[in-house]
Amino acid sequence: MNKNTLHKNCIQRGRGFIEAYRRKFILIIALLLFLVPIIFGCKGLNMALTEEESAAITAISGVDAREFTDISPVVLTKERAAKYPAVNKVYQNEELYAFILKPIAYNGPLTLALVINGNTLESVGLRIVEHTETPHYVRDMESSWFIERFAHKTVKEYLQPARLFAHAENEIVAITGATVTTEGVINGVNAAFGVFREYMWNVDAAPVPYKVRFEPGLGEGPKETKSLVFRAYGLVLGEISLEDIRALPSVKRTMSIHSSAGITQHSFRGTLLSAALDFIDPQLTKDYKWAMAIGVDDYISGIDMSEILAENNVFIMYEDNDEALPQKNGQPGALRIVVLDDVFGQRFTNYLLEIVLENEERL
Repeated sequence: MNKNTLHKNCIQRGRGFIEAYRRKFILIIALLLFLVPIIFGCKGLNMALTEEESAAITAISGVDAREFTDISPVVLTKERAAKYPAVNKVYQNEELYAFILKPIAYNGPLTLALVINGNTLESVGLRIVEHTETPHYVRDMESSWFIERFAHKTVKEYLQPARLFAHAENEIVAITGATVTTEGVINGVNAAFGVFREYMWNVDAAPVPYKVRFEPGLGEGPKETKSLVFRAYGLVLGEISLEDIRALPSVKRTMSIHSSAGITQHSFRGTLLSAALDFIDPQLTKDYKWAMAIGVDDYISGIDMSEILAENNVFIMYEDNDEALPQKNGQPGALRIVVLDDVFGQRFTNYLLEIVLENEERL
């Protein structure tokens, strides 16, 4: 055997050893990746939870999230994952079941944490872990008065969104100006309820979409009721009917409105917004600094309380050119916010449903 042949054989053998060790190394790494989650999971340390998700589960349950065991592979079968795509992870600690949910709302995915008590068959609580919604529309989403609406809800029936008032235990009143976001949260919770019922009771529950459908024309949407609701931070302060508004001191104001369609002439009749606030409670104009007028289509206009208290400026109108303002369905009985110093009508709110009072301006 010459030197060249010997050299080639040595190289081939070396490559063979390297390849053999490479395969063993890959096999060892793969085995470790498989075993580590199981080993640590058995000890209660859940490697799949993010720090934020762990904190949310701990806050809801009062139990350290590390005490929960990952049961996602057992619970989220292929069929359930297809029916409830918003359910991302499932964990258990004795009677408590923790869900990480990722429904799609207006701007994109929400990350939610929900805990269900397997004994009471009710939700323990909810936390918003992460979201991509526009902050000034959904800052109430993480307020206690909103997330507490999802506590102590039975898993036996799906939750439903409500516009102004909850008339049933399974109804959730939407965040003002963020109904799509609210529905996204509801979808996530309902998906957890569906998975829980199928896993615990071996029944067939209805599928739940992970993305809110909010295209124009879908669903009936909120309806005008010939009344105006006042609320602050989730609490309904009072309601005034169109009949009561007409009974307040009325004024008639003529103005020209400039728009892309040209200049239109109007002769509005109505009452001062401040008069309607005083009808509910005279203290409201002193306690709050900002009002948001909400229309049936979620159009929002913001008005500073100093503008509302200014003489002859902000009105609730119910007639135009001696005719009752039409509702969106064409029937008479609509209300409209009119700000007299806004000749372009940018802050006029048609089909008025509610006034939300706050102490901070929404930029």
